[in-house]
Amino acid sequence: MFMNIEVERLRRYMSKAEMAGSLAVSVDMLNDWIFQRQAIPAAKLRALSQLFDGCSVDYLLRERS
Repeated sequence: MFMNIEVERLRRYMSKAEMAGSLAVSVDMLNDWIFQRQAIPAAKLRALSQLFDGCSVDYLLRERS
């Protein structure tokens, strides 16, 4: 699970629906990415980084234990 994506979303008081809308994807697709059921396309990784004020892709994809 990519927890840092969830951490950054919550830090910004953003709902999953708002985040999905900003990325032009469904909430289901967003959940698939977070729970690693689907790979996140490179363009969407860049969009996530920008959405979260320049957080690095490495940070966003880091798994927490």
